[in-house]
Amino acid sequence: MKRRWSVRLALLWALGGSANAAEVPYRTHEQIREGALALIAQLRTAGAVAALTTARAGSHLDDPNVQRNLDWAERELPAHLAPLGACQRASLSDAERFASSFYRLHFVLSCTGGERQIMLTYRRKTDGWRLNQFYFD
Repeated sequence: MKRRWSVRLALLWALGGSANAAEVPYRTHEQIREGALALIAQLRTAGAVAALTTARAGSHLDDPNVQRNLDWAERELPAHLAPLGACQRASLSDAERFASSFYRLHFVLSCTGGERQIMLTYRRKTDGWRLNQFYFD
């Protein structure tokens, strides 16, 4: 299963990160994974600003906590990625479900100057699944 996602992630990077990602709000865990893979591919190819713009558009726009988290990520992520240089690959390292309405995906970005872990948490509300938290180490 992990190999399949690595192949899909490589394909998404080659295509610029937009290969058939499902529309937000997502309806299934499969769609969440596809959307998260596209977001991580965009982070790698287009950078933090573009990826976080996409992340915000697919988030719970009416939730102030989610928006504060994305404000933090916009301020901090570019500086955390800059010293790492070009990122050659990313891998989905874990996926977990909890409290029936949360789904979290963990990615490891492997870059020239080291690795960075990215965690994306999605929450299901009345209209489907949307990004609830963008976190990195």
